[in-house]
Amino acid sequence: MLSDGNWWGGPLRRSNSLKLLSIIFAFVLFTGACGDNDDSDSEIINDNSILGEDRPDQSSDSTSGSEPVDNEDDHDQSDDDRYDHSDGEDYSDEVAGTATDSLNGDGAELWESIVDGGTVVADNSLEPILITLINIESTSLGSFPEIREGIEAAVRTVNETMGGMNGRPVELKSCVHGLDPNEAVACANDVTDSQPQLHIQGIDFFNPLLWPTLTGAGLAIMQTVPIFVEDFNNLGIISTEGGCASASPSAMQYGVETLAADKYVILYSDTEPGLVCYEDTAKRMLQQLTDEGEIARENWTGIPDVPGDPSDNDAVAQQVLEFVDASDNAWVYLDLQASDCNEVLSSLSSKGYNGGVVASGSCRDDSVTSNPASAGVHFGSSCCIPNRPDLWDPYTTKYYEWRSASINRYGPTAPKSNFMEVGHDVLIAGIIQMTRFIEAGGDVDNDPKGFSNFLATQDNMNRPGIAIPLDCTTNNNEFISVCQKLSGYYIWSGPGGQFEYGPLGEELLDATDLILRAAESNPRSEIG
Repeated sequence: MLSDGNWWGGPLRRSNSLKLLSIIFAFVLFTGACGDNDDSDSEIINDNSILGEDRPDQSSDSTSGSEPVDNEDDHDQSDDDRYDHSDGEDYSDEVAGTATDSLNGDGAELWESIVDGGTVVADNSLEPILITLINIESTSLGSFPEIREGIEAAVRTVNETMGGMNGRPVELKSCVHGLDPNEAVACANDVTDSQPQLHIQGIDFFNPLLWPTLTGAGLAIMQTVPIFVEDFNNLGIISTEGGCASASPSAMQYGVETLAADKYVILYSDTEPGLVCYEDTAKRMLQQLTDEGEIARENWTGIPDVPGDPSDNDAVAQQVLEFVDASDNAWVYLDLQASDCNEVLSSLSSKGYNGGVVASGSCRDDSVTSNPASAGVHFGSSCCIPNRPDLWDPYTTKYYEWRSASINRYGPTAPKSNFMEVGHDVLIAGIIQMTRFIEAGGDVDNDPKGFSNFLATQDNMNRPGIAIPLDCTTNNNEFISVCQKLSGYYIWSGPGGQFEYGPLGEELLDATDLILRAAESNPRSEIG
């Protein structure tokens, strides 16, 4: 059991803690979206047949819906050309149903075989699979019920259409708390007492306080949105979302190597966690590229922006203009939450900035894309070109339509959100990988640590909705928990327009190698 007397290595001082938490909220908004699912702007599908109603029903005690189908003959690697849309053809009518483990990662074919197996209801006479969740909600400084709601929708979809997990119903036990560390500690202790087959960590400002208890109990743990350094480097945790661990290094590569910026400015959130993210995953990676001769040190800089405060935007824009003075190919990277992205873009435009802009996925919402200054911005995305199903591969199209139907039927009536999609996808990933673990001879009931090790050793893991497999093994001890380190970049044509391919085309940048090089040459201990 964990007490609340020590937080992040020192005595817990409530006043200082709350001050820190007040600024973490702004930070978590942009880090969460760095690992977004990239169809948030796409039309919500309201087709119940996608969940199986147009297929023959199977008996409720059947587990055939969880049986994998060997599709190797149908999905040979020679099908790689189905991802090539450079010929300008319309692929919107291309038949979905082409998930391939060799292309999409282990578990993609299993997911497809289950959802294509007809509507199968979990057998409630069987012992349930217990999944626990800790999430922060109902606070004035940050509330993320969408994470829980997305997971709840996924659980209902699994139980009512996918036959549960191997026929067993999935039971979700959520522990929601506010800004009180005592409540967070109580949640962690409750989870360990419950001994779930899988624990999902939602968005929680107290993660560094809770990890020793949760990981010390030997639980299988998947997290939704990694924020803190402790979320990146903690053994016993797996994250299929990248946060700034993927977004920032990829953006540094994109600016320096792809765009060949002669001046590069990183605008980051002026908060304690925002500074850590900048120092750890942007500045350090740029220093590595500097050491390798890719860009001169005097040609890049970081400028902080106060989140939620528009009064400093003109001053920030002026600093940008002074730094990029006389540049032929200046670029600014916006590592901010959407509202701040919108305001900074307007200030840059009004000040006459005529260079390029790269933005993290968190900037991509209606407030930003409706701003005339957004025209030509290169937006990051962890999967594929946003809101362009005509350019998606069949697997991605099929998954996104299915997920939209799931959330639309079983989620809240309130507007859908990226965080809801993140929660949904982490739950589905957990169920699919748990099923794979059992098929490999694992005991999910009595060996959660074995399941955790199974997750951590995957070098070809399917992350639902992402067409490229994730690798959880090519990590160092600084980012050992993060499997997702991919980012693409796409150009927004402006208000009322659409996204277009940029210089990378369909390619996703993989930050793994840069992170490994930086860890060796510029280790975390030397930051500052």
